[in-house]
Amino acid sequence: MTDTTLYRPAPMAGASVGDTKPAAVLLILQFATMWGAFFILAPAINWPASLDAPPSEILPLILDRSGAVFAGYLSYLIHALVLIPLAVLLSSALGLSGGFAKVAIVLGVLAGFAKALGITRWLFLMPGLAEAWVDPAVTGAEQAAIGVVYEAFNAYAGGVGELMGVGLFAGSWTVLLSIALIRKGAPLLGWAGLGSAVLLFSTLLSVVGIESPLMLTLSGILWQFWTLALAIWLIRRGRPA
Repeated sequence: MTDTTLYRPAPMAGASVGDTKPAAVLLILQFATMWGAFFILAPAINWPASLDAPPSEILPLILDRSGAVFAGYLSYLIHALVLIPLAVLLSSALGLSGGFAKVAIVLGVLAGFAKALGITRWLFLMPGLAEAWVDPAVTGAEQAAIGVVYEAFNAYAGGVGELMGVGLFAGSWTVLLSIALIRKGAPLLGWAGLGSAVLLFSTLLSVVGIESPLMLTLSGILWQFWTLALAIWLIRRGRPA
């Protein structure tokens, strides 16, 4: 086989190449931290619906629920950062090689990095804006300026995290992983992954003004359960043939 083939002939004896357990562990970790974030933030600040709330509503709430906001978004950040090493480990676990493997790794790393970039605003910038917003000495003009900063940075970082990280990079990464699964003899899991990828891609329609919070939430939920199914498949498989 040449270096551009999709799969390696066989893992080297005694090497970690192709070991499925580390990838399965990270898949479960990102699943757990994602849902940990949801179960913390949903009751605390009505997340993710509150992402569209005006600054006058969400900023005081962020300050009032600061402990839960920090814990929830920290869990969410861990989920995003886990995707970076996971991209490398999944490529190995599925036996990818050559250009196919390189592209898959790059897309997975970009997905994790873009999501993390979007999430960090809630840990560092938004608490500061919230404190400034509720300051008794703040004037109406200053509050308006804070609101502009909030809206602008939310649009920028949200676009990077949700559109680029989730819609484009994670969607494309999922397509490549799904193709690999189909060729590895897991067609049901592979086609389910392709369906999840289509839903992730659908979030990109917001660029042309077609937005659906329900579709964004549904795509994330289905993708997460697909990753859990992938983890279970990897555990059962042990090592690729």
